[in-house]
Amino acid sequence: MKNIKKYIIAILFVSGIISLHSCIKGDFEQPPVVLPTVDFEANMTLAQLNQYYRDSLHSASPVLITKDIIIQGKVISSDKAGNIYKSLYIEDGTGGINIKLDQKEIYNIYKLGQRIYIKCKGLYLGNYKGVPQIGYNNSGSLSYIPSTLFSTYIFKDSFPGNPPTPRVMNISDFTLNDISTLIKLDSVNFAPADTMQPFVAIGAQYGTDRTIIDKNGNQIVIYTSAYADFARNLVPKGTGSIVAILSYYIGTNSYQLYLRDINDVQGFQ
Repeated sequence: MKNIKKYIIAILFVSGIISLHSCIKGDFEQPPVVLPTVDFEANMTLAQLNQYYRDSLHSASPVLITKDIIIQGKVISSDKAGNIYKSLYIEDGTGGINIKLDQKEIYNIYKLGQRIYIKCKGLYLGNYKGVPQIGYNNSGSLSYIPSTLFSTYIFKDSFPGNPPTPRVMNISDFTLNDISTLIKLDSVNFAPADTMQPFVAIGAQYGTDRTIIDKNGNQIVIYTSAYADFARNLVPKGTGSIVAILSYYIGTNSYQLYLRDINDVQGFQ
């Protein structure tokens, strides 16, 4: 009789272990992966959007987009290194655009190579020092799109693809259509006065310009934010390549560059 009781207890114990294991396994099952897709198409290129702004909507105040404009592009920016702040840059092969987002660590939401679509109706067009931007209106100024509205206007399409390839260009070839696109400059060097200095000068409150020069003597500045994690890295000597997002500064009527991170400074020796 005792043996039978021991046998029954053993069966119940094993059954309990199996049941518990099944529950634990069920609790930790991975949710199904959902491929983000859109069921609509873009009806305006980024070059057309920028021209639309320059031709018809140029104003000191942000202008509400009332047309059913849909744009698309791949993400070319990352704010992980801290040199880009609350901005997302996309390009579509015809041009690029800067989108102001009220969000930090955007790189965790919209990764490099992610294709996104934006339904622009209800958003605002404006500019920052000569750079066209999409954003929201805050008391007559172009501001950041609230994070609660991201899903209303911005839609991912598929998973992030390969990181975008920068276009190899010359400083002398830049046009307004190239603003907010990813470019690459080969065979350039930093101005001698800038080399072996930190990218951001000690004591600079906001950031610092450093000048690069191509083999024909053309110059352009790289602006680095004081919040960049490479702000104290030394500007290299020698010749190399620069990958950057092309921007513009109306104060000097000249183009300027933003590095995404220190890896965009390549091959200097």
